[in-house]
Amino acid sequence: MKPKSITYISSLTPLRGIAAIFVVLFHYDVWLMLRGFPRLVNTKYSSIITSSYLWVDFFFILSGFVICHAYGKKLENKTITAVKKYLWARFSRLYPLHVFIMLLFVVQTIVLFWLFPEYAIEKWQWTRTVPDFFIHLFFLQTSGIIDRPVWNVGSWSIAAEWWTYIFAIALIPLLNKSKTHLSIIFTILALLGYVYIAYKNPNFTLDEFYGLGTLRCIFGFTIGMNVYQAYKTLINKETIWRKDWLFYIMVLGALSVLHFNLFNVLVIPFFGGFILCASLNNGLPSRLLNSKPLLFLGDISYSIYLIHLFWIYLWVMWLDLYFIPKNPDSTLSISHKILWLFTLLALIIGSSYLTYKYVEIFAQKKLRQRKK
Repeated sequence: MKPKSITYISSLTPLRGIAAIFVVLFHYDVWLMLRGFPRLVNTKYSSIITSSYLWVDFFFILSGFVICHAYGKKLENKTITAVKKYLWARFSRLYPLHVFIMLLFVVQTIVLFWLFPEYAIEKWQWTRTVPDFFIHLFFLQTSGIIDRPVWNVGSWSIAAEWWTYIFAIALIPLLNKSKTHLSIIFTILALLGYVYIAYKNPNFTLDEFYGLGTLRCIFGFTIGMNVYQAYKTLINKETIWRKDWLFYIMVLGALSVLHFNLFNVLVIPFFGGFILCASLNNGLPSRLLNSKPLLFLGDISYSIYLIHLFWIYLWVMWLDLYFIPKNPDSTLSISHKILWLFTLLALIIGSSYLTYKYVEIFAQKKLRQRKK
């Protein structure tokens, strides 16, 4: 008898795209500040953008949910064949695009040092060393070997996911049993783990992505797996988790934590509730999430996440080499910030579509066909 096919939960795909755009806004805002310009949104009005590093934790929770949905039954008995297929599927999903983007960064570095050697040595040499390149290439940046933002900084979360996927081989069969007491215990432990990470950070936030990066992912992933257990229990029931108003409450709760810059761990339950509501809702939120623009963003979200810093760094280099020297006393207008942002978004989304279609999907298909 053939195993039942996995039901695709289409409303979850756009959530990745939304989270990826928030991460882009966060990094754009950071580099405005680092170059001495006013931030995209003044923090005295709102911290939604400056706190948007937390959308990475949304990725982790969503990943735990989706992986448990897709591989929970397959990994139940942990056979060698099932584990191999699972790891190969995850590897073929993550690694080809990661390698391609790392090579783009190499080209960017070579051109920069060739055309502007003095500037490159002064501003970028410490971020582009050969040892650090191989640390990033082999997903070792969350091992604690390095503790500085180098090469494609955002890929730390992809490295953390890879090691979490391996850890999940043992965790998924344990938690994917719809046992309420286990879900509650592990959710509490994961939340306490998040508190520990915040406690270890001097700013008491979750903005931790090197030595504790993999742990951060494991905690989010665990919460996502437990949210999936709730989904399995509720999927055939008419409960408040299907209601539009609860979906809105979860979204507003998450945005409020970001807006008021509250203790970071408070956003985690709202993220989990947001995902659960999205997976069960059949009302207006579902129709909005399944609109073509949001589905498109969701499809290319991995490409957006990996390539966006390539373009942001190019923009920063242009600022350093052209705009700031030409406008040393310029007070940056809001129109400049908006124009730059929309130009970057156009470049990021346009190039992400190309890498999604011709690198990510192409390589994934080739690798999976080869394995067969």
